[in-house]
Amino acid sequence: MRPRLYVHLSKWQVWTASLVIMTVKSNKHLTVFSPSPTRGNGCMSVAPKPRLTRRILLFIGIGLAVLAIYLYYFIGTVNVVDVIKHTKLLWYTSAFVAFLASVLFYALAWQSLLRNLDIKTKIREVLLFTWAGMFFDSVVPDPGWSGDLSKAYMLSKASCQEPGRIIASVVSQKVIVAAVTIGSLIFGLVLLTLNYTPSSNVLLFITVVLLLTVFSLFMIVYLSTNEKATGKILGWITRAGCFLLRDHWDPQDFRERAEQLLKKFHEGIRTLSSNPKALVRPISLSLLAWGFDISIIFLTFASLGYSAPVDKVLIVYALTGSLQSFGVSFLGFTEIIVSGSYAILGIPVAISVSATILTRVVTLWFKLIVSYFVFQWAGIGLLLGKGQETKAPLPSIS
Repeated sequence: MRPRLYVHLSKWQVWTASLVIMTVKSNKHLTVFSPSPTRGNGCMSVAPKPRLTRRILLFIGIGLAVLAIYLYYFIGTVNVVDVIKHTKLLWYTSAFVAFLASVLFYALAWQSLLRNLDIKTKIREVLLFTWAGMFFDSVVPDPGWSGDLSKAYMLSKASCQEPGRIIASVVSQKVIVAAVTIGSLIFGLVLLTLNYTPSSNVLLFITVVLLLTVFSLFMIVYLSTNEKATGKILGWITRAGCFLLRDHWDPQDFRERAEQLLKKFHEGIRTLSSNPKALVRPISLSLLAWGFDISIIFLTFASLGYSAPVDKVLIVYALTGSLQSFGVSFLGFTEIIVSGSYAILGIPVAISVSATILTRVVTLWFKLIVSYFVFQWAGIGLLLGKGQETKAPLPSIS
């Protein structure tokens, strides 16, 4: 018999999952687990299987409608269908393989950061929660923090490790990914200006996105390394909570628990930054993940019989990643932005739209399907559940 994993939820850690729980709380069949009032720890059972809520389905429906209108009135569905039906399956299948490899190396990079913090985890666990976090990234139109917070929270439940230190690893990985995105954008912009003569509007748009991305990275690093700044923000949140919630919460208890979490988080950041050599492995793995991720685009263009210029792919890839980090990741709008960017940079419109649709099948729909079933299998039991008086096992991950 395969071993089963038992998970306990301590009372002081409940608040760390609040942002994640909100994304699926609207499902009326799920109830938020809370500790027993007579005991310090509670136990949770596996919750009912998650469903795509009406709100999520509404977002998907609106996005598909916008994309359909865009294709019909501005592009022409006949041209797009004619291009897609000549797709070379060997090249396109390779794009799916590249996506799986990208996820694997992304999970390995996270595991390496965790080990630098003396958090021992198996790759099965890390890969499992990486996929489960991707489910949130696929359905929640936010700056990408829902997936990061959810996988950090689930791992802290499964491993009984300090959530603050795990969040430090997640934020550090976020910094690495943002730095790679900025590097891609700068390199693509340099190649573009050397090989072509882009319009001033294009250069202005790319520069604005680049500056916003750099500012976002700066703020993440600043808040991660400045305890006084995070302390001030915590004070603002506490005062706002006192004003909005009044007698419905205990601000002193909240502040104590939050300060403990932030203390462990900053300790984790200091541990990682104090040993630069130990960051070589996670950075290298992140670069490999980035390489496989961007190869999806090249393989998709190759499946359409089109050789995409490196500079244009780099710029559009980095622009998309930057815009998604600001929460611009709605279904339909992303396709319009990406295909429009390709067209502005000189790639034929029919090819641009076809490549964008086929790429999104890999990076959105395939990811959504796989991550949904992974989350359904294990992740939901770590986030939501019905209160039980006895321990309830979760699906085995080892």
